[in-house]
Amino acid sequence: MGFLDLFRRKKTRRTEFEEAESYENWNDIVYDRQDVDLDDPAQRREYVESCLQQIEDAQRELDALQAEYRVVTSHLRDMEEIDALPEEERREINRMALRVQENEDRRSEYKRRESNITEDEYERVERYGIDHIRTAARTMREAETYFAKVKSDLKRLFQEHQAYLYRREELDNSVENAHRFTVIACGVLAVVLIALFIVSRIYKLNTVAAYLPVLGLVVLMLYLIKKRETEAIQERKTINRAIIRLIQLQNRVKIRYVNTKNLLDYECLKYQVRNSGDLADLYNRYMGERAERRRMARALREMDASDRELVNCLRRLRIRDPEIWTKQTAALLDHNEEVELRHELVSQRQSLRSRMDYNQEVVAGNARAEIEDIVARYPAYAQEILDMVDRYERRESNYPK
Repeated sequence: MGFLDLFRRKKTRRTEFEEAESYENWNDIVYDRQDVDLDDPAQRREYVESCLQQIEDAQRELDALQAEYRVVTSHLRDMEEIDALPEEERREINRMALRVQENEDRRSEYKRRESNITEDEYERVERYGIDHIRTAARTMREAETYFAKVKSDLKRLFQEHQAYLYRREELDNSVENAHRFTVIACGVLAVVLIALFIVSRIYKLNTVAAYLPVLGLVVLMLYLIKKRETEAIQERKTINRAIIRLIQLQNRVKIRYVNTKNLLDYECLKYQVRNSGDLADLYNRYMGERAERRRMARALREMDASDRELVNCLRRLRIRDPEIWTKQTAALLDHNEEVELRHELVSQRQSLRSRMDYNQEVVAGNARAEIEDIVARYPAYAQEILDMVDRYERRESNYPK
């Protein structure tokens, strides 16, 4: 198993090496007419048109590279022009560049900052207006205070209602007890009278004198019981009237409670907050954010003015691409940045020059050489091929640059 793994690794490395070696040759343009029958008109036209298409592709790439090359070269020349400026003019440019850079730093700082309000919250306040939000916060705060008072009153009325119900229950018990005591007193009176009657019969005693105290005591007891019952019934009537008035008052307070609660719920739903404190906090955060955005807007206006001032100054000094320098003020203010930028531009120009040479000499040049070689080797078809080249050149001349 180990030997097989080693063999596979060697095979893999060899494949990777062969692929890498083939990649190195991808820049080479190879022409192989071995399998092309140039005596066949269709194959001949297809092969020549392939070469012409290669020239056309190379020319279009070359045009784009040349445009970029001119931009980079112009930028390098501008750097030379700026370096050659008199000291006074250079100080003026640096002053303007410093202002542009400071404004850009302020904008970058604004973008990096962490806002304490979301865009949805900001737009919500913008939609209703700050005066409306401020008034709504005050209204909600007053409603919350009133709601707390109504809730407290409702709780007090509920407790008072419960106390009245408890007292009415006590009075109901008192009336029932009075009824019981009345029955008991009548029963006791009957038992005593029967007992006295039996004693008088058995012992032949005169019990008339005993009847009077018993009757007087029972009558007094019945009077007191009835009086307590009457007072309880009267107090119960008074409590019932009080309960009715209390229920009516509770209903009115409940209506205020429900309306105030619905108002607060609606305001919280409308502004997507939990209470007036959240709405006031939203208002304060919005005011801070608005001040910050206004400050940033002023900075942007100042930056635009600084950019225009720098561009106009550079344009007066005949700098070809003055707008570019508003985005690379560091190269104007710092010599090391300037050197680094110059090195970067030189490297870009070298790369562009290499790509231009490749498309002009390798791609287009080899294709032209191939067509010329075909014309030389197959003179019988020379006029046909030259006509194809002529049509290609006329088409190229009409191609928009």
